[in-house]
Amino acid sequence: MTTIRRFHVCSALSLALLPATLFAAALRAADTNSWSLASPDQRCVISVSLGKAADLSYEVRREGKVVVEQSPLGLQRDDQNFEHTLVFDHVGETERRREQYELFAGIVPRVDHYLNHRSLVFRNSNDALIEIELAASSEGVAFRYHFTGSSNDIRTVRSESTGFKLPTGTRGWLQPYHTASAYTPAYEDFYFNVSPGELPPQSRAKPLGWCFPALFNVPGVATWVLLTESGTDGSYCASHLAADSSNRVYRIAFPSAKEATKGQTNQYGPEPRHTLPWTMPWRVMVMGKSAGDIAMATLVTDLAPPSHITDTSWIHPGRASWAWWSYPEGPATAERFDEFTDFAARMGWEYTLFDAGWWTPGLAKISNHARDKGVAPLAWSHARDFYDPEKRSSALEKMVTAGIRGVKVDFWCSDRQETMAAMQALFEEAAARRLLVNLHGCTIPRGWQRTWPNFLSAEAVLGNESYFYESRYPQKAAELNTVLPFTRNAVGPMDSTPVACSPKKYSRLTTAAHELATGIIFTSGLIHYADRPSFFETLPAEAMKVFRDAPARWDETRCLVGEPGRMAVFARRCAHSWFIAGINGTGDSLPVSLDLSPFVRFPHRLLITEGTNALMQVIATPLPQSGHWQRELPPRGGFILRMDE
Repeated sequence: MTTIRRFHVCSALSLALLPATLFAAALRAADTNSWSLASPDQRCVISVSLGKAADLSYEVRREGKVVVEQSPLGLQRDDQNFEHTLVFDHVGETERRREQYELFAGIVPRVDHYLNHRSLVFRNSNDALIEIELAASSEGVAFRYHFTGSSNDIRTVRSESTGFKLPTGTRGWLQPYHTASAYTPAYEDFYFNVSPGELPPQSRAKPLGWCFPALFNVPGVATWVLLTESGTDGSYCASHLAADSSNRVYRIAFPSAKEATKGQTNQYGPEPRHTLPWTMPWRVMVMGKSAGDIAMATLVTDLAPPSHITDTSWIHPGRASWAWWSYPEGPATAERFDEFTDFAARMGWEYTLFDAGWWTPGLAKISNHARDKGVAPLAWSHARDFYDPEKRSSALEKMVTAGIRGVKVDFWCSDRQETMAAMQALFEEAAARRLLVNLHGCTIPRGWQRTWPNFLSAEAVLGNESYFYESRYPQKAAELNTVLPFTRNAVGPMDSTPVACSPKKYSRLTTAAHELATGIIFTSGLIHYADRPSFFETLPAEAMKVFRDAPARWDETRCLVGEPGRMAVFARRCAHSWFIAGINGTGDSLPVSLDLSPFVRFPHRLLITEGTNALMQVIATPLPQSGHWQRELPPRGGFILRMDE
């Protein structure tokens, strides 16, 4: 660890007593009111300033241009105020850290990045210390608060003044954060293209603020920026953005006091509470020249704690059959579950999910059938059983005894600290039993897929279940699908349950090719394909082979077109095959033009696109090798282009 040199601003005697080699540095620290940290490549810079009112602020630049203007820092603790009357205490040297790790559920399988870190320490009028740790990489910047010392007294953070001020002309893609109910907040709404200052709309529930992640395009500096969190654990709540963004400032907000998992009673207020020392979550700003840069970034996991699981050999990402979407009203019989298990076996998929209703036939019977077929079974549970340690242990042991390999835990519906703690305990205790975890009715991932690699997916998305429940979904689904890769999916694995073509209550408007393409574009360590075997078996053999061969964990991914709300095109490699998938998010035809010269070594090419009945059919057409490919994508249409050596 780097030695931290301590300087007291107000003590001339202290300066005089310093060794000569430190004296000049101490004077510089005493004379300045601004401290910066640049990324290793100097592209991204975060600067912290101490203002005339003795309050803290920060600014963020990318390639020399301001992306986040002077924005407030600080917080109020129950016993101390760290918003005003602050003085500089000391600064740490810049430290370069190398982050090397595996991602079992991510846009890339392995990461090797360098980040710069630096700590700043300030005192309030009571001589209490607050440390602000800065981090910077080529993908963006972050900061977090830290309280040093050691005390068994529980302290409470009453509020954060942390904000993000965006430049004039900025527009963003944001999702409303819902007020508490039996099924909210669960991060299940549309993304709206808004400007700072606009209030969240009344959409699927009463809005309380804006969700993380929040994506912004800052055209004046040719930069996209994604705001989110990383490293949230049981010592803090998950945060969101307040509804009021006047003066172009989005501020941190805590969960509602009423938020609670059904069946769970809150013992404390919603404000985070902990003993000292205390480290808060990272406030993260991912930046790039394009929306595609945002989709490809790993800064959120770069900042998260390293894996807590030493032996990860048992963790296998994979694809799953799933009966619930096809038969939400049942019957939940052994024959029905076995039908989807058998289909997974025929497709070569690794898993099948026993959703709500598995208790009718019983887990042991349907689980034994799955294992006999070489398919690993997953099973649904309610989150209310995962707060109390004894109930949590009992629920997990029941799964293990029945031969279940992973749990889908649903209806958390809370961002409170108690929920964060229960989720972390679930990850840990599931890992001890070699169980995979999929969260539903939940908050977004906050770097957890690195810390707990058995956490392979989470919902936190308005997915294809909405064809049962949301009348506006068909009209807005295509647009939403082109926003998700650069927002929700950019921060972690997303269980959107792709390939949902069979008719439901609300009639779909996207083409079948669009729906198939989302199965390639969206990233999840567990992919639950929504539709029934009878639909998949209507597909051309070439299309069926795509879904036999396309994995849940890709060797390589590239974003070829990233236009949130309009079009998304991604290229993904598995061994010696590339799969390029694209979707149109609009109700108009859109031209797509791709440079295929980087794929010259893959001459065997097959195009899957709309059939005669575009809503339900696709066709497969061989394509000659060429360095360029273009096509007119039909309204809400899509394609998959497969290329093999």
